[in-house]
Amino acid sequence: MREFILAKATALLESKQFSVTNFVAGHSCFDLAATRGNLTLLIKAFDNVDSLREEHALELKKMVSLFNAVVVVLGNKTKASDLRRGVIYERYSLPTLSIDSFKDLLNEKMPSIKSFKGKEIVALDADKIRERRKELGLTLGELASKVDTTIESVHRYEKGHATSLQVAEKLEKALKTKLVEQIDLFKGVPIKIENVFDESIEDEALGKVYDLGLKLALFKHAPFRASSPSSQGLVISKGTSKQDVKRKAVELRKSSIAFGAHGMVIANKTRLTSVEHVPIVDEDELTTLSKFKDLMFLLKKRES
Repeated sequence: MREFILAKATALLESKQFSVTNFVAGHSCFDLAATRGNLTLLIKAFDNVDSLREEHALELKKMVSLFNAVVVVLGNKTKASDLRRGVIYERYSLPTLSIDSFKDLLNEKMPSIKSFKGKEIVALDADKIRERRKELGLTLGELASKVDTTIESVHRYEKGHATSLQVAEKLEKALKTKLVEQIDLFKGVPIKIENVFDESIEDEALGKVYDLGLKLALFKHAPFRASSPSSQGLVISKGTSKQDVKRKAVELRKSSIAFGAHGMVIANKTRLTSVEHVPIVDEDELTTLSKFKDLMFLLKKRES
């Protein structure tokens, strides 16, 4: 079923003029990277979305911060139930959808219902509730009576609190206006993450890169070992044997294209200088560089 979800998602994205890159073979924290203009989507798919691992979710959150990407987890079900069309779920704070909901999203039919702790809730236009209530000359108590709730609840709605779809529909009927807000995932979902960048780099080679003035975010479950901020635009892998270096370069090129970044594979005692236009840099070469711009000069030269 996961394969079906990925095939369907790829077809949907390509039909909407996204450029799609597949990372499934690398067992990455994301399966697809899709770009269109300034929008980058990272897709992770499961049959059961409860299979998402916390360490993978953490690295996906790092990528949201690094690449201004939008992460979407796709699936068919949770341990408790099937994912419903038109409902946004969450796994480790990452938006989670059914493939049908994803199709609607790409067709600009934005969802409005969110599943939160087993309950389905909607966000309301708080200002419109207050303005419309006053236009109709209703007190808080009178509106509360019309929707069979308390004055305190209506006050909370006017302060921006979410509620059930049933209550929202009663409010819309009483105030004769649309109040439920749609959720535009393409604008990104606020995700809080601390320590995107690593302060202590134990890997000696990456430490040399860090010493050139780059901030580095380290990864264990991505198609690359480290990334700089998007402003510096560099994704890094490490290779061991000649064959491993070549394999890492081919994989890194996909990441480089998907994220619009330069790529670099660090190797030890190699004569290779580039593979598939991806620069290969020997660890000893890093010691000859003193500034980030020296590294970028070297990379651009080897990319050609």
